Amino acid sequence: MKSKEHIMYNITKNEVNHIPAVIINTDKFKTITIQLQFRSRLERARVTKRNLLSRMMVKRTMRHQSEAELLNHLAHYYGAHLTTNAGRKGQDHIVTFSMEFVNDKFIRENLDIPHEMCRVLEDMLRTPFNYDEESEAFFEREKRLYKNRLKSMKDNRAQASFQAMVDTMFSDEDYKYLSHGVLEDVDGITLQDLKEEHAEMMAGDDLVMLSAGSVEESAMLDNLSLIHAREQTKEVPHQPYAYRGVREVKRASDTQRIEQAKLNMGFRAELDSPESHMAFNVLNQMFGGTASSYLFRNIREKESLAYQISSQVDMRNGYMFVMGGVDAENVEKAEAGILEELDRFRKGDFEDAFMDEIKGMMRVNRKEVMDKPKGLIALEYNHLLKKPDTPSWETQLERVDRELIIEISNRVHLDTVYVLTRSDEDADTGV
Repeated sequence: MKSKEHIMYNITKNEVNHIPAVIINTDKFKTITIQLQFRSRLERARVTKRNLLSRMMVKRTMRHQSEAELLNHLAHYYGAHLTTNAGRKGQDHIVTFSMEFVNDKFIRENLDIPHEMCRVLEDMLRTPFNYDEESEAFFEREKRLYKNRLKSMKDNRAQASFQAMVDTMFSDEDYKYLSHGVLEDVDGITLQDLKEEHAEMMAGDDLVMLSAGSVEESAMLDNLSLIHAREQTKEVPHQPYAYRGVREVKRASDTQRIEQAKLNMGFRAELDSPESHMAFNVLNQMFGGTASSYLFRNIREKESLAYQISSQVDMRNGYMFVMGGVDAENVEKAEAGILEELDRFRKGDFEDAFMDEIKGMMRVNRKEVMDKPKGLIALEYNHLLKKPDTPSWETQLERVDRELIIEISNRVHLDTVYVLTRSDEDADTGV
């Protein structure tokens, strides 16, 4: 029996060359999207290498020796797009390669686009095995561009203050290494390091191939079989970080020449079931995750203690982060106000109608995600990472009620407060 989510599409799960392959067959899109998901444990020793490596892989291959040549080849096939990104789920680092192209059902030329795009993906995966001295100039250029990107992220004060809070909160935990890499590690990476990391990724990562679009299943499986082959299936256990109790609140601060202070607060929550994770997500939306949230309405609009304020959660790991831009003289008031708003949920001081409104909004947002190929693939990949007996997303959401919100909010504990503010000299000069 299909769930409500599956009415508009059909999912088949196979194994191709000892690699799991998921085909999402749907008429909703005029394109076909293929994604390759490489998953491994997130460690500092590899996260920066993998970001740089994946950026190189989508720009140049053995068959197409320059970025312009590769782009021209993809353009010939009605503007196909090859992209990569890195992310985090639980304890894992995930490198994703995406190929999106027009479904050749809608064109008159006989190009067999899916076949050719899978050949491009095969070429992309094989190319780093052949990096040599002629690849050094390309490597150094990409290294410089990647380093500049990481520097620009540090120059963004909001991002930099968030990173500083994460560094403080997770000082002795791998979680502090964000999925995009570590700037200080870039200079020490060699081309040989990338070749070795690539070999490890190809042989040892948990790899899944997923596609979304209107396809003939057997033909798509034949095409996916071109991309990569393994002698045996590789599986990396997926799990969140273990909960760490908060002994005392950690505090850190820094000064820069800024007009607006950045207040960042990190919380840890003890979650032990799918329903508790879902309730944590609902709580975040009510607390600070939307424009109708308590933080936005009360801290920003009513009390005027922040220019902007929001919260976000890492639902898998049980972390919540509050980020706000406030006047330097209002930092302590804003912090106290944020904690007071959280206390309201602990005491049950919220309307059931507001909770139901948030749950309805989450359903709408999920449907919007499912209206896009990459969103549909992301949801299906998440299903693969869950335990087989995990209740459906809708069932979990239906089980979230007032009592569960109160219970979970009482399991949320402040861990870290980080403030980036202006120096006394800057305050005196009005900077």
